[in-house]
Amino acid sequence: MPTLESLLHESRTVLDEFLAAIHAERQCLQGSSASDLSEITARKSSLANRLADLDTQRDAAQRAKGLATGRKGLDAWLKSLPPAAGREPHAAWAAILERAAEAKRENDVNGKLIAARLQQNQQALGVLLGETGDAGTYGADGQHDTRSGRRTLGSA
Repeated sequence: MPTLESLLHESRTVLDEFLAAIHAERQCLQGSSASDLSEITARKSSLANRLADLDTQRDAAQRAKGLATGRKGLDAWLKSLPPAAGREPHAAWAAILERAAEAKRENDVNGKLIAARLQQNQQALGVLLGETGDAGTYGADGQHDTRSGRRTLGSA
């Protein structure tokens, strides 16, 4: 079973790779070319799965030491370390928490960019399909008529 120290080190490394994938994804989303997006998304998904696996391994290592799982148990473990253990485990955990928060913020921004692009695409399709979005048009039954102003493409 890997040690908590090695799991922290690997988690920090994988989080750095995950952040790099998020930044690459952002570049694709902001640029006009999305040709690399599916490859980047697959990479990001693989890294997210690896991070989840490392969390599971860390929880198992904490249980093996008689600690609670999750952050509570890791914080207790860090407090129990003798000064001779050095600052590396503390620094690694602090870096993980910082990078995880950054990854969440950056991923949320990418999600908003994706939602905005999707909305633009839907509006463009609506224009192509002749959907006017006229909110003041109602059918005989009093319901909003979403078909008003629609024509089949190619008809005059």
